[in-house]
Amino acid sequence: MPSAIAESESIAAVTAFGNFLEQLLARAESVKRTSSFEPPLDESHFGNLQQQLGRLLGPDVHSRHFAVIETAVRDTFGNLIATIPIESPAFVKVWNLFDILSILADGEQCNAALLFWLVEELLDSQTLAGCRKVFDYLESRRERITAKHWEAKRLVILRTCNDLLRRLSRTLDPAFCGRVSIFLFQSFPLGDKSSVNLRGEYHIENVTTFDQNIPVPDGSGDNMDVDAETDIHANGVRKANDPRSAAKAGMSDGRKPLDPDALYPIFWSLQESFNQPKKLFEAPHFSAFKNGLEATMATFQSMKHEQASRSKEKLEKHLDETKRTMKRKRDETDDELAGAFNPKYLTSRDLFKLEISDLAFRRNVLVQALIVMEFLLSLSTRSKEKIASIKQPNKAVTYADHQLSGEDTKWVTDMKRSIAEYLKQGAEGPYFYRMVETVLSRDKNWVRWKIEGCPSIELPPISPQTFIEARDSIKRLASNKRLRSAPLDSLSLSFLDDSDKVSASGKFKADERYAVPELSTWQEKIHDDDSLIEDGAGTEQAEAQEAKWSKTWRALRISSRYRLATFDKIDRDDKIDAVFQDEAVVGAVLPEDRRPIVIVDAASENKSPVVNQLIANHPNAFAKVPVHVTRKSAEGEVNGQDYHFIEAQSFDMMRDGDQFLEYSEDGDKTHGTNRRAVEDIRKTGRVPVLEMDRDGAQQVKDNGFDARFIFLQLHTPQVMQDELKQNGLSEEHIQKSLKLAAELTEHSKTSDFYDTVVDNDVKALESVIFASGSAGQAAEPDSATEDRDHVPAGDGAKADAAA
Repeated sequence: MPSAIAESESIAAVTAFGNFLEQLLARAESVKRTSSFEPPLDESHFGNLQQQLGRLLGPDVHSRHFAVIETAVRDTFGNLIATIPIESPAFVKVWNLFDILSILADGEQCNAALLFWLVEELLDSQTLAGCRKVFDYLESRRERITAKHWEAKRLVILRTCNDLLRRLSRTLDPAFCGRVSIFLFQSFPLGDKSSVNLRGEYHIENVTTFDQNIPVPDGSGDNMDVDAETDIHANGVRKANDPRSAAKAGMSDGRKPLDPDALYPIFWSLQESFNQPKKLFEAPHFSAFKNGLEATMATFQSMKHEQASRSKEKLEKHLDETKRTMKRKRDETDDELAGAFNPKYLTSRDLFKLEISDLAFRRNVLVQALIVMEFLLSLSTRSKEKIASIKQPNKAVTYADHQLSGEDTKWVTDMKRSIAEYLKQGAEGPYFYRMVETVLSRDKNWVRWKIEGCPSIELPPISPQTFIEARDSIKRLASNKRLRSAPLDSLSLSFLDDSDKVSASGKFKADERYAVPELSTWQEKIHDDDSLIEDGAGTEQAEAQEAKWSKTWRALRISSRYRLATFDKIDRDDKIDAVFQDEAVVGAVLPEDRRPIVIVDAASENKSPVVNQLIANHPNAFAKVPVHVTRKSAEGEVNGQDYHFIEAQSFDMMRDGDQFLEYSEDGDKTHGTNRRAVEDIRKTGRVPVLEMDRDGAQQVKDNGFDARFIFLQLHTPQVMQDELKQNGLSEEHIQKSLKLAAELTEHSKTSDFYDTVVDNDVKALESVIFASGSAGQAAEPDSATEDRDHVPAGDGAKADAAA
């Protein structure tokens, strides 16, 4: 340290280096003639600094050199910041001094942390406007100053940034706080624990205040003293004007929306739970939170999304008028702060009606509610079981003493679903909710990592021996021409392990083992490879390209046997959709409306006998769209025909790539309807038929997909009950299914969601599908899309359609 230098020769060395530093600064001014910190200085601008320092300071004694340089630099730095304000163009000398220190630190000529010690002192001496300029410099040099000697710099960088964050207000200056946080994230490794809230602390200082006084209506005459509502706490003390009491009173029926004045204290009291979710561990507080959120949702659902733009304009106009009437003196250096965005809620009772009329405001509040819902679901029995296998969990964030009951878990799940459905409304609703859902799902992974104690996420470096073995193995695989251990698309022989040898040998005679596969089976596989080629990277992309070539060659071989003429329609070797166009649809009776058909059957979710009979009656006109599922195939189920069986990872990739028209993630019932599968059927000239439940149909409509929505109403409950009994279902399950079917049928009668509601009968369904002024139309040759011209069918075709 500088205090250790006491000999006269050391003082002389400090003076000598101080003069040398002045020469370096003068050299920097001649090289860089700007008043800003750009461009940065590098070692080439000063010659060989190492040799110059060796001649100046004598033998290479690092401890002595470090102390001499630090003392001289601090003297120069102190003189500069004492005489030059940061707004002055001459302050460029300080930026040049920092660049010189960075060069010396990289060459191990001074302490690596010296630059940040000076930056720390400079930040302490500046206003927030000056701190912004200092941080501009740090951001511009981040990669350079953190590239070398990181371990010596990391603690002082962390301390500097944390001290700066303590001075800033996350409410009044969120942009600057975000810059500091991003600087830390970019500088520190991803798995560094210094940026992790391991103790699960909450920002309880950010308290939302609002008017809890009950307004007196105009014209009420003389004011009368009225006993305020009270709430009896666990300790027996009564508290007046408690928003929790208002929530209970306002939601006595649990359904009716409240007027803004009644909702005002209930709504703003929710911020306490958003701010301090651990208070929900208290039963009275949790009960009030449920009532308050239900009241808020009831009011939000009664409002129309179209009001958002007009209400937002009114609110902005009101805020502009308020801003003009405010009289505050601001320094010129604080102009940026004055115009900064202020995310602190405006809780005036006069503004509340305008605020809740703004769609963006409602979405912001409901996203906070979704975060709390995820927090509560982490306390459910199922979530507790998932973390039970962790040997040493972080007890600060597991809340082992608190567990959500089954009834509360159901309420949280239902409320989360209700909020999700509300956020999906509107033109941009599905996209907005998908974005929020992605962020929340990723946050779950970070929470899990924190519960596990933040294990290292960096793979250890491989040893030279491992690298050599891997390289030799690749060489052998690339040079030896040998058969694959598991040839591409080969059929499994695992059934030979069965104890029943007769049954196992009989399976050799299955058609799929020796018969030529159907041409249509390769279409979906080729399109799946296309998706991997588009979304994949590196090895995965190359493997998908190789697999596509193999499947394309096989499809061409099959089609060459009986459809060689279709080869003339192929323009590109990587696009062979023409060979999959089914000639069987030529002359088939098709409905005039060729849009896809979405069918919701009250008696069945995914395998309606009526739909199966429709497709059996018109195999060349309609085709069912198999959904993608993540479970294993059951006995008798054919991949690509009944379902598309895929891995959970592939399902997630398709979901994140927005490839599903609708999807549901619920354990073994996880499924999704692929857009490409629908388009593939349309390209063959057939009409796609999609079977799904009410929620799935709602997703399809929310996504703006143009289709016909048909509901098969429950006509004979007794028949449905008999069928369920034949399937061996329990009486409880049967009654639940009958109740759900009755509710769906009743809803279809009062809702305009469906285009048509028909009896659960194939003839009634056919009459609705083909009825559009004529019985139907015959497809023309080569018709592959719905916008082709059609030739009217003859009387015979009409008679067939009517039958």
